[in-house]
Parts: sequence; structure tokens; C-alpha cells
Amino acid sequence: MNTLFLAASFSEMVDNFGLHTEAFIAHFIAFAILAAVVVFFGIKPVMRQLEERRERIREGEAMHARSEQELADVQERSQGIVNEARDQAKGELEHARKLAETLREDSAAKAEAEAKGILENAHQQAQIDARRQEEALRGEFARLLAQATQQVTGKVLTEADHRAINAEAINHLP
Repeated sequence: MNTLFLAASFSEMVDNFGLHTEAFIAHFIAFAILAAVVVFFGIKPVMRQLEERRERIREGEAMHARSEQELADVQERSQGIVNEARDQAKGELEHARKLAETLREDSAAKAEAEAKGILENAHQQAQIDARRQEEALRGEFARLLAQATQQVTGKVLTEADHRAINAEAINHLP
């Protein structure tokens, strides 16, 4: 009974709604063809493009990771170069300081030697001047002594008398 009712109601439905089997099958085949065309020419190319885009994104991410690694390596190398340059500069600065200290010491030693030479030369010059003045004073003393002797004795002294008096006076000087 239920089956009859369903069959009757299906057949009434078909009649009421105009459901025709041939038209239904034709529409179904058209829908299947349209779905196949959409899948084959629409969805598959879009999916292929999406997959290609995903692959390019993966490649871009991998390239980005490689770039970051290379950047880190470059920064590390540049820091190493900077550190090496800094160490080298410190070494050269230390060398320059030592060289400057050596030059200063050499200059000081040279200046000291020159000062000693100047002092020694001045001392020798002073001794020479002292001897000259002593000789001049002795000559003046001898002349004054001869003049005093001439005035005391009232006699005009000859050159030989002058020399004898001078020699005797010079021998008694300290």
C-alpha cells in the first residue's frame, strides 16, 4: 500500500511537474559534459597555476632563507675583517709607539751627547781664555814690575833686563 501510494504520488509528481525521462537524461548528460569541461578547462588549469604559485612561494622562501644565511655569513666575515683590521691597527699603533719611544730615546741621547760636547767645548774654550788672560796678566805684571823697577832703580832697563826680570817674576808666581 505504501508502495502503491509512492508510485502513485511519483507518477502524479511527474505529471504535475512535467518531469520527462528523456529530457532529464539529456539535461543530465549536458550537465555532465559541462561539469567535465569546467573541470578540464577551468578547475585543472587554475589548480595547476595554484600549485605553480605554491612552488614559487616555496622557492622564494627557500631563497629568502639562503639569502638570510648568506647575509649572516657576510656579516660574520665582515665582522671578522673589521676585528682583524682593528687588531692589525692596534699592532701598528703599538709598533709606532715603540718606534716613537725609541726615536725619543735616541733624540734624547743625541741631545745629551751634543750638550756634553757643547759643555766640553765651552769648558775648553774657558780654559783657553783663562790661559790667555793669565798670559796677558803675566805680561802686564811683568811690564808693571819692570816699570816699577826702572823707577826704583832710576836706571833705564834694556830688553835683556826686561826679560830677566820677567822670567824671575813669572817663576815666583803660583
